Amino acid sequence: MELDAQTFAEWTVDYVKLDGCYADVKRMDDGYPLFGYYLNRTNRPMVYSCSWPAYQVFEKINPNYTRIAEYCNLWRNYDDIDDNFDSVHGIVEWYASQYDNLSAVHGPGSWNDPDMLIVGNYGLSYGQAQAQMALWSILAAPLIMSVDLRTIEPWFREILQNKNMLAINQDSIGAMGKRILKVNDVEIWSKPLVDDFTAFVFFYPDPYGTPARLSVSLKDLGLVRYRNYNFYESFTGNLIGQFNYTSNFYTVVNPSGS
Repeated sequence: MELDAQTFAEWTVDYVKLDGCYADVKRMDDGYPLFGYYLNRTNRPMVYSCSWPAYQVFEKINPNYTRIAEYCNLWRNYDDIDDNFDSVHGIVEWYASQYDNLSAVHGPGSWNDPDMLIVGNYGLSYGQAQAQMALWSILAAPLIMSVDLRTIEPWFREILQNKNMLAINQDSIGAMGKRILKVNDVEIWSKPLVDDFTAFVFFYPDPYGTPARLSVSLKDLGLVRYRNYNFYESFTGNLIGQFNYTSNFYTVVNPSGS
């Protein structure tokens, strides 16, 4: 391990991901911190990505996320993502169910990693790609692309480069978004941002239904501090309108979209 860390430093490596294939899961509580120790001894700043808790979860071992966050900059928690919408949805549902365990250690310098973006590959439609980008942004997830940049279609490139999505994802608070409501099978996620802004995602995971029409009160969205709120559509940046805190917000969400 010491030789590997020193070699990476000599190669001026910036990012190291240490996987755990074929390793003894019982030794990971010692092995991952030890390799982090050797990385730090090189005195070269390197981002340290761990797969430590993912292997423990599969072995029914409860990860010590406080300790993991002490030694790793980001970590994989769950299953590898596949190039299809079912995989994206499965990861999102797991994160929703594990919010209380994951959010306490999530923030600048220590990030839960739901795996890479598959935007621009083959498995997602345009609307599904927008949904993944929106959900990964509201989770404050690391945005690691997997697409071939030589052949990416322009509409997928625009999703990945959307300045509002990147601003929500990289907001300096670093809060992990939370699923706060389900209305007519539409999931509503919320994330606090700097300067008293709030980001929401309305996510309709059913890929086979018709567009979902829903109405939700601003009070149910947690918007009660001020009298009026301006709502913007984040992909376009367009103003949707101003809403009083006693009123309802109406929207339509496409199947497997956001």
